[in-house]
Amino acid sequence: MAYEYKTVPAPMVLKVKNEQDAHASIRSYGERINDEAVDGWEFYSMETITTAQAPGCGGGGKEVMTSYNMFVFRRAKEEKESA
Repeated sequence: MAYEYKTVPAPMVLKVKNEQDAHASIRSYGERINDEAVDGWEFYSMETITTAQAPGCGGGGKEVMTSYNMFVFRRAKEEKESA
């Protein structure tokens, strides 16, 4: 079976003050996944990618590395009828 994929930015850091905040933040992940899991899309994985930005004028000659989280969803591709 062939699939198509879509990616959606995911939060990087959950800032919490207490256990209740942690539970609420975790539930918000589920809500975000459910919001995106429509029209046949199913949650597939959560991935992290890292980008490297070339140094700027005041960067001291070092690349700036930044990581991003993303949710990955997939759904079965519609099969095309052969002629």
